[in-house]
Amino acid sequence: MGNTQIERQYAVFRTDKQPLPGHSPELVNPNKEGRPYEWKTFREVYDLMDLAARGIASLNLSPEIETEGTTWKFLGIHSRNREEWTVMNLACLRSAITIVPFFDSLGKDALSFVINQAELQTMCIESKNFENLINLQQDGKIPSLKSIVIFEGVTITQRQRAESQGIRILSFQDVLHAGEIHKEVVLNGPLPDSIYMFIYTSGTTGDPKAAMISHKNLIGMMHHMDYNNQMNGATLTETDVCMSYLPLAHSFEQGTMLVSLNRGYSHGFYSGDPLKLFEDMQELKPTYIAAVPRILTRVYQKIMDGVNAKGGVAKWLFEKAVSDKIATYQSSGHLTHKFYDKVVFKKVKDIFGGNLRIMLSGSASLDAKVLLFFRVALGFYVFEGYAQTETTLCGTITSMHDYTTGNVGTCSSVNKLRLKDVPEMNYYHTDSPPRGELQIKGAGNIIGYFKNEEKTKELISEDGWLCSGDVVVILPNGNVQIIDRAKNIFKLSQGEYIAPEKLQNIYAQSVFIQQIYVHGDLKREYLVAVVVPDPDSIKRTATSKGIATDDYNQLLNNSDIKKVVLDEMNKMATNFSLTGLERIKKVHLTSTTFNTENDLATPTMKVKRFNVKKYFEKELEELYID
Repeated sequence: MGNTQIERQYAVFRTDKQPLPGHSPELVNPNKEGRPYEWKTFREVYDLMDLAARGIASLNLSPEIETEGTTWKFLGIHSRNREEWTVMNLACLRSAITIVPFFDSLGKDALSFVINQAELQTMCIESKNFENLINLQQDGKIPSLKSIVIFEGVTITQRQRAESQGIRILSFQDVLHAGEIHKEVVLNGPLPDSIYMFIYTSGTTGDPKAAMISHKNLIGMMHHMDYNNQMNGATLTETDVCMSYLPLAHSFEQGTMLVSLNRGYSHGFYSGDPLKLFEDMQELKPTYIAAVPRILTRVYQKIMDGVNAKGGVAKWLFEKAVSDKIATYQSSGHLTHKFYDKVVFKKVKDIFGGNLRIMLSGSASLDAKVLLFFRVALGFYVFEGYAQTETTLCGTITSMHDYTTGNVGTCSSVNKLRLKDVPEMNYYHTDSPPRGELQIKGAGNIIGYFKNEEKTKELISEDGWLCSGDVVVILPNGNVQIIDRAKNIFKLSQGEYIAPEKLQNIYAQSVFIQQIYVHGDLKREYLVAVVVPDPDSIKRTATSKGIATDDYNQLLNNSDIKKVVLDEMNKMATNFSLTGLERIKKVHLTSTTFNTENDLATPTMKVKRFNVKKYFEKELEELYID
C-alpha cells in the first residue's frame, strides 16, 4: 500500500462542509456542564491539526530516539476524551509520531512503567493529572520526562512546580501558537509500516504490554469496516452522529474515531463524567454508538427492575411485547412493530437519545438474552463483533441476515482463521463441530509488543499466525462461538482443568454480581470466589427477608445473604451446563471494588488475578476452612 492511501485518513479534513470530531468549548472546562454541543468543521480541525503538528516539531516535543535498532518519535497523552486529545492525536498521525496514550484511570505504577519503557520526553495531559505526574518526576521515577503540555491553561503553581524540577511546561495553546509562528516547518508523513500508536494491553498477570499498531494495520481495519458495510448495509454517512465515551487509549474508540475521518460523520465527546453519560446522549442524540456489554447489561437490568417494580398490566404488556417481537424476529427477521415500538419501547430508545440506528457491541461477550432484548426494543439489528487489540479490530462480526445469538459471526475478507488443538482441555479441530484455540492471520495483525520479545513469541506462531488465547467452536454455518480461554487455566486436586475467566464471565451475568474473582489451585478440591455484589440487589433482598441494611459491610457477612448469592450462582451454573467442579462452593462478599486505584483491575476493568489473590489472601484461606 502506498503512502497516499494512508494520507487519505486525514485528507477528509480538507472539506469545509462536514461537522467535526469535536465538542463545545464548555466541555474543556470541568466546571461547566458541557451543554449544548458546538461543532467544528473538518476544515477547522484540519487547521488545528496542522498547527499542532508544526508546534510539536518546532518545540522539539517529540525528538528522535534510538532504541532496539529503530528510530522513534513518541508523544504521551494522558487525559479523558476531549477535543485537544484528538487534535494532538491527529497531529502525530500527520507527522509519523507514535502516540503513547494512557487510560485516564491508570495507577502510578503503571504510569511510570509505560513512561520509562517508551522513554517518553513529553506528556500531554489535562490539569487533574498534573500532580501524579510531577510527583513521579520529583521522586525520580520517570527520569526521561522533559516537557509537559497541559490541555487547559497553566496555573502559576503548576509552572513553579514544573520549573523547580527542570521541566518545561506549556499549554495546548502554546503549542498551537508555536505552529502559527513556524509555518515553514516541513512535515514528513508516515509510511505503511510506521507505528501509529502503542496500545498497552491488560497486563492481568504482569506488566502491561505495548501492542504496536501500524498505519498498515489501520488500513486493514478500514477494509474490515467496509466489508461489514457491504455485507450488512450498515453504512455510516455524513449525517450520522457518534458519541465518543470509551477511552481513546482503547482500540475500540480509536477505531470509531478514525473511521469517522474516513466517512465524514460527526464525533461528539461525552462530558467526562460516566454518571452523566446518558444525560449527554439526550443532548447529542447519537445515531451510532460503539457499546460494551458492561454498560448494556446494566441498562438492561435497570429497565427490568423498573418493569418488575411496576408490575400488573404494565409488566404483562412489556413482557408480551418482548416475547412477541422476539418470536417474529426469529421467524422472519422483522424488528419493527407499529404499536409496540410506539407505546412500549419508546422509552428504551429515548435512553440513548431517541435517534440511534446503529449499535456495535464489542470488547467482551454479550449475553444472548440482553442482545436479543436490545434488538427488539430498539427496532434495529444490534451487531456483535469480536477482535483483539493485537488484530486492530479486525476479527469477526455478526450478519443482520443471521437471526441467531450466542456467537460473534464470521470473519471478514481481510482475515483468515484456523484452530489449534488444546489437548490438555480436550479441544480438537477434529471434534464435531470443530473446537480449538482461535488463530488469526490478516491485515490487522500487529508485528509484536514493544521491547518484549518473549511475549511476542507467545503471541505469534512460528508460521505467522496470531494466537488469540480464546477457545472457540466453529458452528455449522461458519459462525464463531467463544467457549473457553486457553490461557490462565489451572488444575484442581482432581486433575481437572479450570478456566476461571470463562466462569467469571458467566457468573458476572447475575443481577447480584458486579465483579467476581474465581479461585482454586492444585491443592484444592473445589472453587471459591470473591464477589463484589450489586448493592441495590443485596439491599432489596435483605429488606424482603427482614434483615437490617444500615451497616452494608455487616450485611455482606450475613449467612442468609451469602446463601442467596450462592443459590443464584448455582442457577447460573445450571443454565450454562457447568460441571460440578465449575460450581462455586463458598463465597466472600466484599464492598471493595476491583479498580485501577487499588490495582485490582486493568483500565478496561479486567480482573488482575494475581493482585486480587494477594489482596484477599486471608479471606480466600478462610473459605477453605471447614
